[in-house]
Amino acid sequence: MEAKSSSIKKETEAMEEAERVVKKQNVTMAMEVFDCPVCSTPLRPPVFQCALGHFVCSPCRDKLPDSKCQACSGVVLKSSCYGIERIVESILVPCPYAEHGCTDMITYYLKGEHKQACPHEPCYCPEPGCGFAGTTAALLDHFTSQHKWPTTVFKYYVSFDLIAKPGMHVLRAQDGNLFLLNVSSPESVLHGISLVRIQPKVSELSRFGCSVGFSCWKGHYQLSSLDAITSTSLSDGLPKSSFFSFVPKSSAVLTVTIDTELMCDINDDELEEEASDDDDSYGEEDGGEE
Repeated sequence: MEAKSSSIKKETEAMEEAERVVKKQNVTMAMEVFDCPVCSTPLRPPVFQCALGHFVCSPCRDKLPDSKCQACSGVVLKSSCYGIERIVESILVPCPYAEHGCTDMITYYLKGEHKQACPHEPCYCPEPGCGFAGTTAALLDHFTSQHKWPTTVFKYYVSFDLIAKPGMHVLRAQDGNLFLLNVSSPESVLHGISLVRIQPKVSELSRFGCSVGFSCWKGHYQLSSLDAITSTSLSDGLPKSSFFSFVPKSSAVLTVTIDTELMCDINDDELEEEASDDDDSYGEEDGGEE
């Protein structure tokens, strides 16, 4: 009899849990009601309230003059509100990058922290009016198939040539890193050259550098260097005024070399072996000028 009672109890608990799941899946809320009315950020424990039930987050409570509620001027209680804390801890929302592959459900007040660390943050096409966003791999395919931008595969520390034709040039490193070299249409007598690394997570210090050399006539050679290549998701388009080299209108041949600090961990023998590799796939243009 006792075993039967235990079985019925488990079945009841299972049904109640299933009902809670169904309810959770069908709840619709205006999420701003769970934001602090003072700073407009999501409420997170500890949460405080006044006698009339107005909520405020802990940092804002500490700044309230005389601990008076901003909405009704009532005194904000010193003890936190356990009920609302349980609610805000139970609210789960999808990642802002769910459409780009993230399946995580995040506590509402932690969505900002998750967004900053999420590996599914997309990169963006800088072409005006395009709006495409995706991983760097998807972006590479988009550049070549949709915009027909020429692509060059290269090795770090190994020079390769490009024609200084106005427009975008996609550069793909052997380790998968993606760079975009832009040769601007000249407003004066010169083409401006810019270079960025396409990367969703932007680090403060660039690990990459670049040099560009070209010759316009016999006996002439000019070399420009970029010590730190900017990393960007291109969410705001190409960085403004980022030209580091200028070439004449004529279709000069650019000799480009990109280096990286990641190579510091490789010994000299390995570096020399890579530099002397005759693999024809590197430094080879796909979709470039014939």
